[in-house]
Amino acid sequence: MHTKKLFLWSLYDFANSLVMMAFLFYFSQWLVVDQGKPAWWYNVALILSSGFFILTAPIISKKIDATKSKIGGLRFWTLISFAGYLVVSLLVVLASNRGLEIFTTVLYALSTYAYLICFLYFTPMLNDLSSKENRSWVSGIGQSANSIGQVVGVLITIPFVNGLTLFGDAGRAQALFPATILFGLLALPMLIFYKETASEQSDQEQENTTQKSLRPGFISLFKEVFGYKSLALILLAYFLYSDAMLTFSSNFPLYLETVHGVSDTTKSILTACILILAAVGAIIFGKIADKKGNLKTLKFILFIWCFIFLSAGLITNFKVLVPIFLFAGILFGPVWGISRALVGELAPPHLVASSFSFYVVAERFATFVGPAIWSVVLITMGESARGYQTAMLCMMVLVIIGLFVLGRIKPKGTNISKISTESLGIYTNKKDIVSAYKDSF
Repeated sequence: MHTKKLFLWSLYDFANSLVMMAFLFYFSQWLVVDQGKPAWWYNVALILSSGFFILTAPIISKKIDATKSKIGGLRFWTLISFAGYLVVSLLVVLASNRGLEIFTTVLYALSTYAYLICFLYFTPMLNDLSSKENRSWVSGIGQSANSIGQVVGVLITIPFVNGLTLFGDAGRAQALFPATILFGLLALPMLIFYKETASEQSDQEQENTTQKSLRPGFISLFKEVFGYKSLALILLAYFLYSDAMLTFSSNFPLYLETVHGVSDTTKSILTACILILAAVGAIIFGKIADKKGNLKTLKFILFIWCFIFLSAGLITNFKVLVPIFLFAGILFGPVWGISRALVGELAPPHLVASSFSFYVVAERFATFVGPAIWSVVLITMGESARGYQTAMLCMMVLVIIGLFVLGRIKPKGTNISKISTESLGIYTNKKDIVSAYKDSF
């Protein structure tokens, strides 16, 4: 195992989650609460960054598959995102109420776009750092670092939000600059010391793959990636259950306040505990998944999540729910760690980056559908305890549908045995062999 590379990779995951949490918590509040701008300004910034990402991700990932080079692109886009966030963090404390809110919001959207592009280079590195025997465990280590980074991103900014001032205007805007500096410092070791192994491709293979990468983007790549049945199914299932999980996590504070009347302090402590347990669970279940199988372990975890959503929708005693939510934290991290490993397992060798790009795109699309379902429920039933509990039950339904889709995936190796050496002998060219490979999944 590449211990040094894994450490650098995990440290980078820690760094990018730290800055993400700081901007998620405080930039929106600076823009809407402190500057008095409409809430749709912030949402439009997120939609634009996600939209540009979805349009360009397939093209970029196809080129990554062609060149097999990731660290160069990661360095470039990390520096771009860091520079953008740094300027935004300076503007919010030095140029508040000076008519630069539109410029700052646009720059935030572009910086977030660059931040998202980094994942196209970062995520496929999982396959470089792991084998099929330890992929879920390695992915779990990265996910654990991500969860801890989220906790740290919230905790280290509290003193700045509560009055500690470096320069400029006091308030929650002070949190962004130190978080951005830490992001840059902690990401730097990965950008400097991570060394990529040269791709073992022949010149002819490199030329053929490069030519394919120049073909028109999204539609052709979509057909190519989703031509692999098992890969298509895991991406569809991931879209459904990650939709439910992300919607649950983003609305969890409102659920606690509306249904159970929980104080802000209790919400913060409970959320921090859940994230810490998510970090532990990602590593533990990653190890279990490598031994018992990624698909089997993921289905078991999601099955338990159905009962967690059911409990949140039916139980009204908060003291009873606390241990359930803490247990949910242990099962929260593994969902992402094992899902990422499963995509890496099912992705064909020549489409690793492209497969992971659709994995990231699926997660971005999930931020549209889940909140829409949640909102419709609240509009229909009212923003009351009953409305939030019903919304929780709807998230359970999404997970159940995702489980049904996962049930249609045949474990890798079940059908691959059908492609025996003898049967491969009947194929006369590479195209026929690739077609047989697709049929085996």
